[in-house]
Amino acid sequence: MKNQDELREELKELLPFLSRIQGKDEGFSVPKNYFKTLPDEVMKRIASDIAPTRQQKNWMDEITLFIAALRQPRYAVALATAAVLLVAGFWMFNRDSGTRAASPDLAAVALEDISYDALYSYIATNIEDIDNDLILDAQKFETAEKPLQHLAPRPGEEEMEEYLDDVIDEIDLKDLEDLL
Repeated sequence: MKNQDELREELKELLPFLSRIQGKDEGFSVPKNYFKTLPDEVMKRIASDIAPTRQQKNWMDEITLFIAALRQPRYAVALATAAVLLVAGFWMFNRDSGTRAASPDLAAVALEDISYDALYSYIATNIEDIDNDLILDAQKFETAEKPLQHLAPRPGEEEMEEYLDDVIDEIDLKDLEDLL
């Protein structure tokens, strides 16, 4: 007992506010058997309340509520984005189909319609782009009855002489000596 008295004295010295609180009663008092009867009272109140009846909504009211929900910013932004993407996709696909119909079919253009000079200048400027395998494959399809003249038409005598003259003019003397 003396030990408890000493502890109380020490508590008063160190924490006077805490020692004053210890002696007071608690702030709340609950009636007797309150927690035993509480669930029954809650259930009685629930049973006595009349459940609200659901009102019949008109179809027009439902449509206006739906439209009002769509006008909220998050739905409006999503709907506008979807509409923009739909219109952009439709426009791009229609634009591509219109240009395809207007452009000539490249396969329909025959090589005979192209002049020798145009073909020669194209090959000379784009020789790096031409695959050697394509040239070899083209030679496989050439037969004795049907030569592939449409791929590279044979030049005439004058064109061949002009070509050889050009080559001779471009060759240096040193290169010519190396060839001989």
